Amino acid sequence: TMFKSAVVLAAVVASASAFAPSPRTFVSQRVALNAEPEWSPPEGTKWVEKDFEAEIKKLEKEAEERLDDKIAELMSNIEKTG
Repeated sequence: TMFKSAVVLAAVVASASAFAPSPRTFVSQRVALNAEPEWSPPEGTKWVEKDFEAEIKKLEKEAEERLDDKIAELMSNIEKTG
């Protein structure tokens, strides 16, 4: 009974510590680690930005066409088999 009370108290304290704010030194170390220098392309190379939107739209159109073809194929199979 007293042992159970001590175990319950320890569990409550342990779960409450999960919601305690983290120490400021830990947060400042994380921010310092996340700070990266600005990226630049290697010397002698040229950075070219690719137009991904046009490529995505093209891929979407192709996928929709394939889907429509597959739906038509499945519908014809349903009609054949009943």
